[in-house]
Amino acid sequence: MSTKPPTLKQFQKRFPDDDVCLEHIMRVRYGQRFACESCGREAHYYRVKGRRCYECEHCGYQVYPTAGTPFEKTRTPLTDWFFVMFLFTASRNGVAAKEVQRQIGVTYKTAWRMCKEIRTYMGTVDGDRPLGGVRPFSPIVEVDKAFIGGKDRQGQDDKAVVLGMMERHGDVVTRIVAGRHGRHVMPQVTTWVIEGSRVMTDDARVFQHMHKASFTKASITAKKNMCAEKRIRTISKPSGQT
Repeated sequence: MSTKPPTLKQFQKRFPDDDVCLEHIMRVRYGQRFACESCGREAHYYRVKGRRCYECEHCGYQVYPTAGTPFEKTRTPLTDWFFVMFLFTASRNGVAAKEVQRQIGVTYKTAWRMCKEIRTYMGTVDGDRPLGGVRPFSPIVEVDKAFIGGKDRQGQDDKAVVLGMMERHGDVVTRIVAGRHGRHVMPQVTTWVIEGSRVMTDDARVFQHMHKASFTKASITAKKNMCAEKRIRTISKPSGQT
């Protein structure tokens, strides 16, 4: 089975107009048949002419497939939304609002909103998952904090404390925390690392009581931990996207 992403020509052939896009949203969200919320009977839903909704074949109950999505209450054609999503999936470095404005001919305000909504929704449906695990071959999770930034215009220390949690050869989760102490760090660790996971940290005091949170803890030297801190700094840099 081919894993190559579709070309622009293939994409345009797959989604030529708004009706096809709406049908795709409907079937992806609800499938071909499902139980009606009104009559309770399993039904096929048919498109209502001239509206972005479908109705039950038995009782006429209507479902709006764009409700709760970035396309809700938008006057921008669905083909434009789908094309911008195609740009996001085809780009390695993100998509700027200026590029969307140029590509589909909308105002910058509309392009910026489209990009913001798509990024937000992508983060919701494909957000960070808990790290580690309790199975014999579950990956070890390395945890460390770094100080990102410098001094502000008044010369005061303006560094942010960034906590990084990384599965070896796997996913990374970074979070900005309010401070360097255990009361700031440990709630994030217990939220994003599965209870019982094997966790490796440096010898900082904040990590000395990791076992009390039901983690199997081991320490690594400061020299080895510099690599993890460098990765945190790289991930935490602003992307510069519009």
